[in-house]
Amino acid sequence: MKIIWFLLLSSLLSLSMSVGSKTQDIPIEDFFKTPKFSNLQLSPNGKYLAVLSPINERRNIVVMEVDGFKNARPITKFDEQDINSFSWANNDDIIFTLDSNGNEAFSIYTIDAHKKRAKVVQLVGSKVGASGIRSASVVHLLPDDPKHILVQYNGRNIVAPDLYKLPIDSRWDRKHERNYKMDLLAKNPGNVQGWMLDHDGEVRGALTIEGLKGTLLYKGKGEEKFRVLREYNAEEANIEPLAFDFDNKSLFVASDLGRDTKAVFYFDPETNKLGEQIFAHDNVDVTSLSFSRKRKKLTSISFYNKYPEEVYFDEQTAKMMTSLKQAFPDKVVTITSRSDDEVLNIVYAASDTDPGQYYLFNKNDNSLKALLSPMSWIDPKAMSPMQPIEFKSRDGLTLNGYITIPKNSSGKQLPLIVNPHGGPFGIRDYWGFNPEAQFFASRGYATVQVNFRGSGGYGRKFQQAGYGGKWGAEMQNDITDTVKYLVSEGIADANKVCIYGASYGGYATVAGLAFTPELYKCGIDYVGVTDVSLLFDTLPKHWESQREVLEMQIGDPSDEALMKRMSPLQHVDKIKAPLMIVQGAKDPRVVKQHATDLRDALAKKGVILSDDEWIMKENEGHGFQKQENKVELYTKMEKFLARYLK
Repeated sequence: MKIIWFLLLSSLLSLSMSVGSKTQDIPIEDFFKTPKFSNLQLSPNGKYLAVLSPINERRNIVVMEVDGFKNARPITKFDEQDINSFSWANNDDIIFTLDSNGNEAFSIYTIDAHKKRAKVVQLVGSKVGASGIRSASVVHLLPDDPKHILVQYNGRNIVAPDLYKLPIDSRWDRKHERNYKMDLLAKNPGNVQGWMLDHDGEVRGALTIEGLKGTLLYKGKGEEKFRVLREYNAEEANIEPLAFDFDNKSLFVASDLGRDTKAVFYFDPETNKLGEQIFAHDNVDVTSLSFSRKRKKLTSISFYNKYPEEVYFDEQTAKMMTSLKQAFPDKVVTITSRSDDEVLNIVYAASDTDPGQYYLFNKNDNSLKALLSPMSWIDPKAMSPMQPIEFKSRDGLTLNGYITIPKNSSGKQLPLIVNPHGGPFGIRDYWGFNPEAQFFASRGYATVQVNFRGSGGYGRKFQQAGYGGKWGAEMQNDITDTVKYLVSEGIADANKVCIYGASYGGYATVAGLAFTPELYKCGIDYVGVTDVSLLFDTLPKHWESQREVLEMQIGDPSDEALMKRMSPLQHVDKIKAPLMIVQGAKDPRVVKQHATDLRDALAKKGVILSDDEWIMKENEGHGFQKQENKVELYTKMEKFLARYLK
């Protein structure tokens, strides 16, 4: 298929030309300021394009006509909070949520995209109080019913969100804290963690958990009562529902029954049997499906090994994507939005050195129009490649990860930043454009991200190798072994290694300084766990149903010896390297006491943190969201790293 190229010329949509610059001269703001454009979405009829763009220094929604890309205007003008996410509910109304200033209590709002003086309407409210966090989320946009959406909300029971059908033209009564037009579709008995919906938006299944016992429930079309399909232990191989097929009868599921990695199968809930295996990979889990709603068929399955990969099950999709990928060699090409008739498609092409560019692809004439670049000020030629690594841990486990080596460096004897990911269970690092890694590379540091045991995506055995008291032990050993591997390869200078991470990565940072003090010259703890028993004591109430699973994964909080052994707060006396602590005061996951207790413990041993080493933001939570806070953070981080790694 031949693609015809066009250049879109518009003052609003113009593409800023990247100016070549020395890598070290790239300002911090270039890596961490809010993207100029992001999250492009076509309206269902394809006539309008909505995009997030900084207005009043906050992410707001801008809407324009697709024909000529004219009449662009911001429809929201928030100046204190960012738009967190949005979707077209129909051709007129946009549903969105706002950044919650860190407390993770999300309300749902709507606005008419076309009225000149349209007002923001709150559909479902949220609340933070002594009883916990009440929050709402959109579950289904009901494309065949443009006047309603399905939402999940835990207003009745903090630990058991119910499912509601909600008219878009309704509103939240703030005084009485309810929307009188919300129609209860499924009342949570107290243990449902997720609902299964068919393509009509009908509730057809549920996943429950009580302690370590999970149950898959199902009911046929039009039936009222659920029946049990499967019961399983949280550690066991299982079936994970992904989506109904378009007949609303059979299911696509991911399963590791009889194998280690998850593969995609057909599943017949009426006979309760796995059907044909659709796709599997020996090394990694496969769970991500794409569909053509218009043609009612599975089109592709994507997965991540070392790089992102995709397989096609539809000739039309295969031809289109093959042609697009030929147009963008060495880029990952994805379809991020499409019109209901699937004629117009938003294409996103990006790589490890390129933060990406949006295009509009028209299937009817095979035309591809350049649209917007989220970070047009970034010059890909000045960025540094991210390369996969693979090596063995001290006990023979195969570990995978990525290293970003500064461009134009020798690639040898480099100062190294070890950047363990958060989670930790079920999460992994990926290949792609990473602003942090590129920022560090621009300052001359190599950055390594390793998928240590417990990480997701590599099969059940690999994830469960991190269960049961492995924090600060085998999981930490994998991070230590990563450093030793890079030193043995001559890539890293053993005398210039710093560790930095967020959430569990913050835990691994402080644990690294406490348990292997000889390894690191400095550390940066970002919203990190410092006291594992405190993590259980302050578990958000809406996570309470997951407590036993977390105890199984992390360790028994009643085991005082284990908690003391794992918690770096109990080993502050062993910390020798300088430490920077970063925390959001409203963090509901890793509460600020983790940071303040660590600061106070350091003070008791005579280590007083400076203003550049202690950052506590009152309007942030589990990771900074506001541009000004992020820029301040990385400005101070740059000085801190230069002090100890140069």
